[in-house]
Amino acid sequence: MVSAVSTLYVVGDRFAGFAVHTRALTLSSFLKGLRAGAYDDVSGPMLLRAGQGISKYEWDHIHDELTRRGLEGRVLPQDRPPRLARRTEAHKHREENVLIADLGRHDDQIFHAALRLHQNNELLLDHQTGQHVQGMVVVEATRQMFLAVTEQYYLSQRPEHQYYFVINSLATTFENFLFPVDARIRYLIESAELSDPTRLEFTARVDIEQGGRRSARCQVAFTAFDNVVLEQIEHRRAEGALEHILAETSVRDEHTGSLTTVVRDH
Repeated sequence: MVSAVSTLYVVGDRFAGFAVHTRALTLSSFLKGLRAGAYDDVSGPMLLRAGQGISKYEWDHIHDELTRRGLEGRVLPQDRPPRLARRTEAHKHREENVLIADLGRHDDQIFHAALRLHQNNELLLDHQTGQHVQGMVVVEATRQMFLAVTEQYYLSQRPEHQYYFVINSLATTFENFLFPVDARIRYLIESAELSDPTRLEFTARVDIEQGGRRSARCQVAFTAFDNVVLEQIEHRRAEGALEHILAETSVRDEHTGSLTTVVRDH
């Protein structure tokens, strides 16, 4: 039976490495204990918090299981489902790949959001070891954050244009491990050049914060191009790249018929 644990984090099964701690369990472990009566003697209240990897679908399931066990007044789920960034804001086609939730604005320069990591996020499917969340999640969260802020607060004011984003630079400094529990994203716009509606240029700083400490800081510079303008630039440069590569690889040895690569100095 479970004794006096006042708060318990439930995380997705993919974060089993983190669930070695007394106050953290994977979803499967929590449900197994719940069904076996491990919480029947809890006098309450024991608070449940949803860690990373727990979506509304799993949270609703936990609610149902607590009700079946007659524990809904003693074991209390404390989290509400996050308000995910929309498909057009995060530029993701699948819900499980959206990392930004509860996006809000503090002032003209500062924005904030919660980091939300789904159990089946694309960045976790092939590599998740140890207790912390891998660094590529931070990089992708940074990308989604600047996309969502720009889409919601800037591009929505220019409905006559359709935009395409290009990253000019992205530098990330990792300061502390990021773990699969609550984390916040703080976004500061350092500069915004908006005079040309076909080419909006931004520099920004993104901080990932958890437990009173900064886990990572990203400096990013990006441009939102009008689609028509960008398509012309992209097509021209793609054509140039193709011609260059074909020129490098088209010299054949007349005697052997083998392909010879010509290396040029740049």
